[in-house]
Amino acid sequence: MSDTIEFYKNYARRSKSPWDDTARVAMLWQPETKLGVYLHLGAFGINGVSLSKRFQERMPSGLQSQYLIFEHLDIVMHVFAHEIEEYCTEKVSNKEFKEVFLLNQDSFFNETSKAYWQFAYNNYCKTT
Repeated sequence: MSDTIEFYKNYARRSKSPWDDTARVAMLWQPETKLGVYLHLGAFGINGVSLSKRFQERMPSGLQSQYLIFEHLDIVMHVFAHEIEEYCTEKVSNKEFKEVFLLNQDSFFNETSKAYWQFAYNNYCKTT
């Protein structure tokens, strides 16, 4: 079993996701369990996010699904902030990360971003 995964991958064939995506970004991947959080990218940016089954259980009840639309990405980022930051900082090179997000990991995972993800999560929980 491989313990590595490509951070950014262009698809050679059609994705299994419900979107017309052409690539994916592994935001979090655990080689020992093969659990992951993936961004699905299309011609115009991020289409949505997919979560491995066991990760779905950590989401608010209305969002416990394999595929979530782009509008719920901030909630996913809040729920998995620590693990995603750790993975992207330790396993993804600065160059790879910046090629996708135009920022390095320190800038992407700053306190302002985390506060916004927390706000989005709290707002979702209040309205559902």
